[in-house]
Amino acid sequence: MKKKYISVLALACLFSASAMAQQKITGVVKDAQGEPVLGALVTTVGHPTEKSITDQKGVFTLNANQGEYIEIVYADSQKKRVWVKGESLEICLEDLDTYTENRSKLQSGREQTQAVSTLSGEKIANNSTFNVGNSLYGMLPGLIVKQNTGWTDGATLMVRGGGSQSSQSPLIVVDGIPRTLDYLNMLEVESISVLKDGAATALWGTRGANGVVVVTTKRGQYNRRDIDVNYTYGMGLPINQPEFVDGVTYAQMRNEALYYDGLSLEYDATAFDAFRNGSNPDAFPNVDWMGTALRDYTTNHQLNLTFRGGGKRVRYYTAINYKNDQGILDTDLVNSTGRYDAQFKKYRLDARMNLDIDVTDYTRVALNMFGLLHENNRPRESEANIFGNLFHVPSGAFPIRTTNGYWGSNNIFKINPIAEIAENGYFRTDERMLQSDLRIYQDLSPVTKGLKAEVGISYDNSAVYQETGTQEYEYEALTVIPGAVLGEYEILRNVGGEEKALSISNGGLNSQFMRLVIDGRVGYDRAFGLHAVNGNLMYRQESYTPLGRNNSRKRQSVIFTGGYNYDNRYLVDVVVNYSGTSVLSDGDKFRTYPAISAAWVLSNESFWKNASNVIDYFKIRASWGRSGNDNIAYDLDERYWVSCGGGLFKDTPAGFGGLHAGNLAVSNLDIELADKYNFGIDMRLFNRLSLTADAFYDKRTNTLISASNLYSSVIGTGIPQLNMGETNSKGLDLGLNWEDKVGENFKYYVGGTFSYLRTCIDENGEGYKPYDYLYKKGDRIGQLYGLEAIGYFRDETDIANSPKQMFSSVRPGDIKYKDQNGDGKIDSYDEVAIGHSSSIPGIYYGINLGFEYKGFGIDAVFQGAGQYSRMLNTQSVYWPLRNNNSNLSKWYLEDRVRWTEDTKGVATAPRLTTLDNANNFRNSTEWLENGAFFKLRNLNIYYNLPKKWISSMKMDQCQVYLRGNNLFSLDHVKYLNCEDLSINYPDLMSVFVGVNINF
Repeated sequence: MKKKYISVLALACLFSASAMAQQKITGVVKDAQGEPVLGALVTTVGHPTEKSITDQKGVFTLNANQGEYIEIVYADSQKKRVWVKGESLEICLEDLDTYTENRSKLQSGREQTQAVSTLSGEKIANNSTFNVGNSLYGMLPGLIVKQNTGWTDGATLMVRGGGSQSSQSPLIVVDGIPRTLDYLNMLEVESISVLKDGAATALWGTRGANGVVVVTTKRGQYNRRDIDVNYTYGMGLPINQPEFVDGVTYAQMRNEALYYDGLSLEYDATAFDAFRNGSNPDAFPNVDWMGTALRDYTTNHQLNLTFRGGGKRVRYYTAINYKNDQGILDTDLVNSTGRYDAQFKKYRLDARMNLDIDVTDYTRVALNMFGLLHENNRPRESEANIFGNLFHVPSGAFPIRTTNGYWGSNNIFKINPIAEIAENGYFRTDERMLQSDLRIYQDLSPVTKGLKAEVGISYDNSAVYQETGTQEYEYEALTVIPGAVLGEYEILRNVGGEEKALSISNGGLNSQFMRLVIDGRVGYDRAFGLHAVNGNLMYRQESYTPLGRNNSRKRQSVIFTGGYNYDNRYLVDVVVNYSGTSVLSDGDKFRTYPAISAAWVLSNESFWKNASNVIDYFKIRASWGRSGNDNIAYDLDERYWVSCGGGLFKDTPAGFGGLHAGNLAVSNLDIELADKYNFGIDMRLFNRLSLTADAFYDKRTNTLISASNLYSSVIGTGIPQLNMGETNSKGLDLGLNWEDKVGENFKYYVGGTFSYLRTCIDENGEGYKPYDYLYKKGDRIGQLYGLEAIGYFRDETDIANSPKQMFSSVRPGDIKYKDQNGDGKIDSYDEVAIGHSSSIPGIYYGINLGFEYKGFGIDAVFQGAGQYSRMLNTQSVYWPLRNNNSNLSKWYLEDRVRWTEDTKGVATAPRLTTLDNANNFRNSTEWLENGAFFKLRNLNIYYNLPKKWISSMKMDQCQVYLRGNNLFSLDHVKYLNCEDLSINYPDLMSVFVGVNINF
């Protein structure tokens, strides 16, 4: 009994001593602009019950011991730890305090030893584009963003060029789960981080090789309430569109092409007059297909409602977003039947809820829910076919409708572009999606200080249903035949097709997927004086199951991370990731992905004090890490029987299919491996200029490539792929940002990003080549290849005295090529590397700048690229009249000097031809164009109404704005977007006007 009293007395003394050592700390938390931060959570590290929430003035009070850490967390986006030194603290949350969550590992910019670029959501909130990817041009060093012009296409993202021969797309992670950017709204984004080096991507194991883009959505805030209403009206104006010649010009140029082909002419002076005066529209029409099919602009509406706030225990962020987009097709045309609307249209309604509940001082529950309803409508024909028809059918081919009232057609072009839009039906998809995450965080400090655990489960389900409305129409195919008398023509008419009423088919599922992720973590994070250590042990498994066979993916990983920090000067992090993927062979599915990184914060050294007035923050970093890429097909390690042609059997011969052995199985199947090395610096000068720079080297091995060039076909069966591909990438990323304030009313910023990248193919399995210049090893990924054009054949004598052209017969005016190997003929052995890569620019940069004065402000984002090449090989636009199934754009007539007998001395384009002419229409320097460009990606002009105007309406802020996307481009490509030369939905310049109100 006596011992019991002694124990109780000892414990009482211990707690009493602890209480005596603690003191009341008072502090103020401000942001980078010096404004107080409301709702920041301040806790004593290791004592979760000791916490405080900053008030309207940013003030907090809590108990803490001298020499302990206190941690400030704001809106789950910024985190800072400071030593308790004295009873009064003033804390500033800066950009360096924005943290990245990488597989539950949280690190702010000050703590990071890896190469990670982070962008605040505020930087893209002034952009009204529908897709988050389209707001990232030039905004993050190391992230290459390429524009696509399709109706449903977002931008293409690459981290440091991707670095692989097989694929370049990075992994996209939203709130810790692999997801697409397509469903995000700009206003929901808290931050976007790009994980670039091996130390950051090793945590993603089998999926990290191409880099990772991590998006964090907004969450609630303590002790505050915000209601935000945002409405935007937008218009899209078509730009970079080809102009095609009219009917009479087409007829004249076709005659010219026939003449130089050595064929009979098709049109005479009477026909030319008929094209001009419209006297015979069936035989000699003059149709503006693009002008008839398209209207001058598109329209769209966006409405966003957000509710953000919380109390002492519960925090919430809720967003409701509505968008619609009415497409570019002529309104009367798509409603011509009165039964359906074939317009390109998008309707989208989504809602997001992020909820955080502090169940106890030690337990927190986070619940994320996202739901989406999305309807997409278009004509029954695909986007590519609709615009392909509009591009390829000449104005002089046939009328929209014949004089007999039928849709026009002929036996060459056949498809009537307008009829395919107006009376061919529609195609509609309806998407339903649910994304849900539940995570429980448990502080285990009562067990031991610094110990934490968490467990989470995520489930996503998406289903896309389709509906097809089919309608058919009658057409009249016209064949014009010259009459017996010169200038007279006969029209043969053949009515085809069938007039059918609209029939609707609900085709069921168009696509579907389910994603399940389960993970757990035990972590330890504690400081012992100047020494801080942390460690995490994580388990994760995920499955992704779409429609179809052999499409599912299952992955599993066990990860250890450890970190050490001495006095915020010397930092070391290690990762060991043991990850498996279902695409590898049974019994051999797991690989180990280690990483190590370190940093030295020189500005925290005592010897740096004299330089701190100029360079107030300076850190150097170095890292190495390994990750993989499991984007390969299933069952490559198995050999199967596959279908093949059979034979005729039985007394009455009948055809029967057969089976034969497929390709040989891949031996020792593996996935691509990336070893990434990085050296970087982070600096801040004059407390205004932030600079980050990284030099990197990325070595890829084990890439799965075709081995067909390495083995003779005498083997008698299909050759397997081999894990022997190798590439390397090296380069430099640079980011700069200057922010300052002049007086009380004027603030401004200027920032920029720059990336230099050089990719190199080390091994591609190309086998033996008879000439060294034919090897593609050592060249860039995406390098263009072709013949070297040296002019045009002047006459038959010139042809006879030149190397023989093996691709097709040639005539005067055709392209002449250099005989690279001197064998007296031009063939594939004369193709060489020309220009630069057509897929990955060697130089990529961005400039962002802006200012605000007394509520009026402007923000602008410019972006450019260099060491980038394009091949002008788009049918009808740059390659005209070919094979009698192509149109002719004005580019060939006005922007080039085509070869004729009169222009042979100054020609800059080959002769016109109606034939296939494989000699002219192939990759060569003739069609090579400089792909470098400089674009104004986004412009935002706004005005914040004065407080005295809006306070009576209970508004905290009211902003009106005018915005524009894709406003101008300085480039070398005419008529099409220099980044996307495909035939599809028009490139649009977008203009938005809107209002944002905050309560």
